Amino acid sequence: MKPNLLKTCVPISALLLLPGCIDKNYDLSDIDKTTQINVKDLVVPVNVEAIELSNIIKLDDDSQIKITEIDGKEVYAVTQSGDFSSDPIEIDGFKADAPVIAPTTAVFKTSPANSNTRATLRSIYTLDSFTPQIVNFQAHNIDESIKSIDALTLHDLDIIIELKTSGAGSDSAISFPVLTFDFLHGLTLKDLPSNYTYDSATGMLTVRNLQCVNNRAQIKVTATALNFATSHTTFKDHQFDFNSNIDLKDATMEIVTTYESALPTLPTAISFDINTVVTDLEPTAFTGRIEYKLEGDDMNIDPVTLNDLPDILKNDKTDILLTNPQIYLNLNNPMAGYNVTMETGLEITSVRGMERTPYSLDAGQLVKIGYEYGEAGPYNYVISPSMPSTPLPEYKEHLAHVGFSSLSDVLTGDGLPEQLDIKLQNPQLPEQKVVDFELFKTIPGVKGEYEFFAPLALKEGSAIYYSDSEADWGSEDLDKMTITHLTVDADAFSDIPLGAEVSVYPIDKDGKRIPGVTCTPAHVGAEADGEHITMTVEGEIRMLDGIIYEAVMRPGNGEAISPEQTLRLENIRAKVSGYYLTDFE
Repeated sequence: MKPNLLKTCVPISALLLLPGCIDKNYDLSDIDKTTQINVKDLVVPVNVEAIELSNIIKLDDDSQIKITEIDGKEVYAVTQSGDFSSDPIEIDGFKADAPVIAPTTAVFKTSPANSNTRATLRSIYTLDSFTPQIVNFQAHNIDESIKSIDALTLHDLDIIIELKTSGAGSDSAISFPVLTFDFLHGLTLKDLPSNYTYDSATGMLTVRNLQCVNNRAQIKVTATALNFATSHTTFKDHQFDFNSNIDLKDATMEIVTTYESALPTLPTAISFDINTVVTDLEPTAFTGRIEYKLEGDDMNIDPVTLNDLPDILKNDKTDILLTNPQIYLNLNNPMAGYNVTMETGLEITSVRGMERTPYSLDAGQLVKIGYEYGEAGPYNYVISPSMPSTPLPEYKEHLAHVGFSSLSDVLTGDGLPEQLDIKLQNPQLPEQKVVDFELFKTIPGVKGEYEFFAPLALKEGSAIYYSDSEADWGSEDLDKMTITHLTVDADAFSDIPLGAEVSVYPIDKDGKRIPGVTCTPAHVGAEADGEHITMTVEGEIRMLDGIIYEAVMRPGNGEAISPEQTLRLENIRAKVSGYYLTDFE
């Protein structure tokens, strides 16, 4: 732009063509040929285009800031998405080795109820004494995730009692019409023979019509479960302790002896050696309470880096606010089949060098994953100061809100943070009851997807600073002019929610501001519609080559800033006043 400022003025040469004559004999060498011409309100052509945030905030393709649509309106938002997963869930089982049970003796004595027929003697013996056998199972260092045990499901636990005697003679047939044991309490026994009865609550085991073959008899039961309450089993400090007795409380023995001539003589007391053998106690599942920490390197969520924000948002006076920022989570629940719930907290830490400022969920707020939608879910959550009116569509199904009031403030402070660290806090299966939870089983871990979605706004008192220049005004005429007053008039149009200030500053041929001048800005009201504004510059301006114009926009009402927000100046006129000096030869 090379304006000829004097097109509208009287040509300088014409000023010399005045009436009269000059005596050519006069010496004019001492006459000052410099002439000053005053100029007032000379119009300088200038064209300031509309100032739009889409031009001010220039985004790279890989920028963390994206232009996103909310409720039909485009806004600037910090976005990041990714996924995470925990290690597989596995609660280690345990085993209690089979105890060595000391052998004991049962002594039977004859009773008056003997009878005999021709060639057959039937003798009845009743229990006289029995020393109980101690049965003790122990297991140590049980998985810390197991907080209590009510019952165990067992791999087949066999309990075998062998009775052996040598005192009845080879011609005698021995049987036990009834044997009543105070047996191990709290068991679930499977496939009991029809002549066996067992009461888990009392522990009483009754065996009827047990035959001795070759002076030997055997009692065998198989346990598939153990109830802790009725068995008086203890579980404390991750140690399992089962203590019980096998005590023969009542019994009758019958000996039938055949003879041909003389009535045989049987001993008045017969002893039986008792040997009891049990197999290892190996739980396959348990009912009780668990608490399980979800862990794994893949649980980490990538930090949101903010070092690639446009420079214009890094101004010291630009204090960015996130307007109802939202963190979306999509999770599954691999424990849903056990009616087990999960939960996690969430913390965001704003990182500025060595300074770390944490922000956490509102008091009492957690991401709680139920089991009502099965294993796959989806279990969707939006973590935000308030429930968004228009959630991201891919998370709408089963969406629950989790309060995080301070999330809006994670960018505020002295300069922008370099990054935001997002961390799941104490992800876990909180302490709760489980029924028949399988041990030694690997269950796939929790998997999740996340999206950080945070529209940008400006905090109250903050501003976006934008400047541009109109240069290349210089010309031979303008270089000789000293401007003392510069005025720029315009009609302002704005769809920015709050006001803006617009200023102009004169610059020289090097693009530097000309010093020693006073600039008075113009205020543009919020959502101005053709508001007339005037900006002025006072002082001596020489070698003018253009202007820098600056707009300070203050959309600080918490509303998301948008590329559609525009400050437009129309009908712009720049006028200069001052004087023009030239030397006429």
